[in-house]
Order: sequence, then structure tokens, then C-alpha cells
Amino acid sequence: MALKDLWEQERAHRLQITAERRQKVIHWKQQTQQEFQLQADVLHQELSSFVTSLDNNRKLQQQQFQQEIVERQLEILQIKTDVSQRQQEYRQQRAAKAQALFQNLQNFREILHNSVWGDYSPEQPVSPIPAKEEKSVATVPKWSISRSAIKANGFRPSANTMTKKVPALNADTVKSKVQQYIQQAEGATLIEIEEVIGLSRVQTIDILRSLIKQGLLEQRDRQYFIRQQAISGQT
Repeated sequence: MALKDLWEQERAHRLQITAERRQKVIHWKQQTQQEFQLQADVLHQELSSFVTSLDNNRKLQQQQFQQEIVERQLEILQIKTDVSQRQQEYRQQRAAKAQALFQNLQNFREILHNSVWGDYSPEQPVSPIPAKEEKSVATVPKWSISRSAIKANGFRPSANTMTKKVPALNADTVKSKVQQYIQQAEGATLIEIEEVIGLSRVQTIDILRSLIKQGLLEQRDRQYFIRQQAISGQT
């Protein structure tokens, strides 16, 4: 009986130990579950806060991005407006410059035409100067005309001056006539010399150029004058 009681005691002791261990395991499981639940709650809160913050940041960035898009569109619109205005101003300036250039060109053509051809527009028939002519010694009559008389009465050539043919005169004689007329008239224009002497336009221009190259004449304001050095040399 003693052995049986001892076995019963040991068995009861083992059962007690097992029950205690089970109790410990159950307690540990409950604690573990509580800790897991607490950690899960904390993680859920953190995750929810992170998602909320992320969503707010996304919305804020989206608003900023949309605002930047609007600002860029306004800048592009302003640039297009400035470019359009500058293009219009450039077109106006270019049109004004072109108009001024054409006007200057027209003025230059008129000045060039007047300086070369004078105020007489229609061209007269050109008669060539004979290449060889016998030199004739003749006294050139002095012209009874003065510059003051031309200015007072106006220059009116005779009717046969414009229609008669150019005489075949010696070149030196014609130059002498032109020089004497300019000296007595105290200056003359191309048309006056042409119509008084009775020469063509081309002949008159050639003679005047030759006299200018020789240093006998000078041109000032579309008029031709005797150089002072040439007058001093003749005296």
C-alpha cells in the first residue's frame, strides 16, 4: 500500500506541475496575443497616418503642379503676345525703313538727274562732233548777255536755237565760246550753256567736263563758274 500511495502522490504532483505549466502557457499565449494586438494597433495607426500624410502630400503636390502649369501657360501666352507685338513693330519699322529708303532713292535719282541733265527733261538729238576739222583762226564775238540780265528777264532762247542742227565747229572754238559766255554771264547752268551756244546735251557735258579737268571751270550748285586761277592766268 505504501508503494501505491507513493505512486499516487507522485502522479498528483506531476498533474499539478502539468496544470501549472498549462496555466503558464495559457498566460504566455494571452500576453503574446495582447502584445501582438497592441503592436498591430500601433502599426495600423502608423500606417493609417502615413497613408493620410502621403495622400495630403499628393494632393498638395498636385495643386502646386496645376498652379505651375497655369503659371507656365500664362508665361507662354505673355511670350506669344510679346513676340506678336515685336513682330508687328518690326514689320512697321521695316515698312517705314523701306518707304524711307525708296523716298531717299527717289530723291537721289531726282538730284542726280538734275545735277547731270539740269531742269530740262526731254533729250535733244545728239550730233557727233567731227573727228578732224581744220583749225580756223577767228575772233569770237563777245556775248552781250550778263548773269543779272538772265536772272531779271529769264532765260528764253530763240525759236531756231532748239530746232537748228549743231554746227560743225572746232572743239577749241566751242570751248572758247563756252568759257567766254560763262565768264561774261558770271556763271551759267548746263541748259543755259547748251541753248545759248547751240550745242547738244552730250556735247555740252563733254566740253564742260573737259574744261573742268583742265582746271578752267568749277561747278557749284549746278552752275559752272570760271576758276579764279584761270582768270588770273589770262590776265
